[in-house]
Amino acid sequence: MAAIDIAILFVAFTSHFTLTMSTTMVALAPAIPKPKRLVTKLIHRDSIFSPRYNANGTIADRARRAMETSIACFVQVSGLVSDSHDIRTTLLLSQPSELFYINFSIGHPPLPQLAIMDSGSSFLWIKCLPCSPCSSKSPISIFDPRKSLTYSCMSCRRYRCNHSKCNSYNEYDTKIVVPRVLLGCGRNLEVDKGQYNGVFGLGAGRETSLITQLGSQFSYCVGNIMDPHYPYNQLSLGDGAIMEGYSTPLESSHGRYYVTLEGISIEGKLLEIDRRIFGRTAMVDNGVILDSGTTYTWLAQDAYNALSEEVQSLFREMLQRYKGMPNQLCYIGRVREDLSGFPAVTFHFANGAQLVLDTQSMFLHIAPRVFCLAMGSSAVNGDNSKNLSVIGIMAQQNYNVGYDIGQNKLYFQRIDCELLED
Repeated sequence: MAAIDIAILFVAFTSHFTLTMSTTMVALAPAIPKPKRLVTKLIHRDSIFSPRYNANGTIADRARRAMETSIACFVQVSGLVSDSHDIRTTLLLSQPSELFYINFSIGHPPLPQLAIMDSGSSFLWIKCLPCSPCSSKSPISIFDPRKSLTYSCMSCRRYRCNHSKCNSYNEYDTKIVVPRVLLGCGRNLEVDKGQYNGVFGLGAGRETSLITQLGSQFSYCVGNIMDPHYPYNQLSLGDGAIMEGYSTPLESSHGRYYVTLEGISIEGKLLEIDRRIFGRTAMVDNGVILDSGTTYTWLAQDAYNALSEEVQSLFREMLQRYKGMPNQLCYIGRVREDLSGFPAVTFHFANGAQLVLDTQSMFLHIAPRVFCLAMGSSAVNGDNSKNLSVIGIMAQQNYNVGYDIGQNKLYFQRIDCELLED
């Protein structure tokens, strides 16, 4: 994890906070107290729109990165599921864990920024000058608060940021109104590769949360994340976020989003899993978290064992087990060709909501003729986390997922994200 020395800025964007769609700026009508809808493209780390895109990257490269970042993110999630009022604890960034980037601009004139989307953080921060180290090769402009005429110091006690500096900042423009957005400045960075400028937190519940300040609603739609040319991944913020489909209760706690998973079925057959394994109690590391920052899904150990055994029984007479990945369930074959007709796996949530996973959401190629189950046991992080489940982004492919924090509801709508384009 990269330690970050944070200087907190109190930002009152009384008339300007702009999100951009890839390289196209999205500006809403002026003079409204809160933007009705802010929409931005989500840029997958391995897509052709990403600053980290590698045209020479292989399937094995992407698969290895997906596994490594998923483990790192799961460890981070399980480590942050604790009661802390210090915002510095939410600003520890695991360097390789970026999955989606968000374009937005701040200031007057607008200064483009590129930040990592993180549904597990309730804070928005960017790199600011002066900083150390600061990459001289960075294609992204680094914000310099000293050039703001409305920059001034304020009390930090209210936000419990310990020994960080706190400052106030106002910007004026004529595009949209986003009042009093809190913005953190990262100055002392252990690593600076110059590819992104910070973290765009989607967590709720704190005064520092951008989501809370924009109406406590957001939604995202993600298609095939393994297709580097897929252009329709998107994030919607504000009251115009898309809340469609079946809903299930949602609980926000310490920047994490918990859901009530009641069971898992394959082709209508409910697996023998004690639903209490998914419950959230006074224990720190249990419950079911929905997360957009990890590729894989991590299931409580008993639930993973039940699902893994059922998958193995379905493949037993069909495919040969791949032994090169002893800690993963892998097979020799091609998903599109060899898994035609493979039954859907369904996650069943409270109030009847469902997340249906097809083969593209269940399995990930690690080589042209080898694929693995894109799920793992939570015991990967030791026994303390073996009852914690985290539903990753692959399981959410081809869904618009809507978070209504004010009403404590989560919505699942199966849809091609292209249909949501304005």
